[in-house]
Amino acid sequence: MKLSDLLVDDWVLSAVRDRDLVDVLVPLLTGARPDEEDEAVRARARGIAEGAVGELVRLDEDVVVAVDTLESLQGRGARLGAAIVPDGAAVPGPEGGPARVVILVLTPGRPAGARQQLVPALGRAFKGAGGAGQLVGRPADARLRTLRELLAVEFRPRLLVEDATVPVQYRVYPSTPVREVVDLMVRREVHAVPVVGEGYEVLGIVTTGDALEDVLRRGRPGHGEQGSRSEADALTARDFMKRSVLCVSEDQALVDAASMMVNRDVEQLPVVRDGELVGFVTRQSILRALHRSLETDNEEEGENESE
Repeated sequence: MKLSDLLVDDWVLSAVRDRDLVDVLVPLLTGARPDEEDEAVRARARGIAEGAVGELVRLDEDVVVAVDTLESLQGRGARLGAAIVPDGAAVPGPEGGPARVVILVLTPGRPAGARQQLVPALGRAFKGAGGAGQLVGRPADARLRTLRELLAVEFRPRLLVEDATVPVQYRVYPSTPVREVVDLMVRREVHAVPVVGEGYEVLGIVTTGDALEDVLRRGRPGHGEQGSRSEADALTARDFMKRSVLCVSEDQALVDAASMMVNRDVEQLPVVRDGELVGFVTRQSILRALHRSLETDNEEEGENESE
């Protein structure tokens, strides 16, 4: 795949005269978010410029990359836009002077993931062949073509954990009675339930093996006395959960998570974001994502050979 394959022609502004980065980002975001109110788009642009949302990365002295999330791209991958600002846009922060090219990266996932994958490739694209200087020096009507030529850089998207994350549907607290946890797992066919704290941080996990242990304890012959049943009913998730839980973050490489699961012989791993549980990766979700990626690679290779 080439970076130019991600470029949306309608999101390329070839001769911007605004000097304020927010004013440069507004028309770029408007093209990508046509259904949003003007004030909402401006607030989004201001948030990116001030570092409150998305990511703002200085590529070199002439180029700045703004990364933002666009959920409507789900299933289609990241897309690129650009604004060429001959006089330079003022970029806040201590990282140099005004930028003459502002690249907008829109991704369906977390900005950090797109930054890790696309920013290095963008750096390679602008490092050679005159870079931003060549782009700005062309007539306005030739800049889109020149930008496409600059972005004809091959890169292979790296699948991240977020690409295979199954959102968390059920969670319990340490004080939740074990019988309620088991009932949830049976009714909803859940193989594991995370035990979380007040901030949704992962404290432990209850698996089907733990649930089976509880059912056997309560149903084992000779253990049906009232005292034993009362004790079993008093147990909570805290008493059953496994406290040593291996977690992965959304921006880890998916193949690394897959290797961990195979090496440790586990069926799934909790996925956390800033310490908070957001979902799981399972063997099935990873297999699906990796298989889809291989199928896409094979299709692209076939197209290249036919050309």
